Amino acid sequence: MDICIAGYQNRVATLLETATELRLYSLEGSRVVQSGMTAMPIAGACILPTYLKSMGVEIVICGGLGKTVQDGFEAMGIRVISWVKGPIEAVLEAYLEDAMDTMTMPGRVSHKP
Repeated sequence: MDICIAGYQNRVATLLETATELRLYSLEGSRVVQSGMTAMPIAGACILPTYLKSMGVEIVICGGLGKTVQDGFEAMGIRVISWVKGPIEAVLEAYLEDAMDTMTMPGRVSHKP
């Protein structure tokens, strides 16, 4: 399973649209291994669902995002974990420990179903 984290420096970008890098990770057993990094496409966030799907991404972790982009991810079958904040390494650790609630932006509800 491949995961993409929308980043700005070493943190999750506050808004997906302002991310300067898209960090790609693969789950290998019970650990996450970085598998690459790419810049935000010049065309912007609107093409991200198609772009990331073509790279095998199944989960996107990001800060806030627009409804049109979120709908695009859903149409592509990509799970979005949004309104996440914090250092990327801490977010990955929280993901592995099923503790994403600890990384949720203030005022947002739980990520658990």
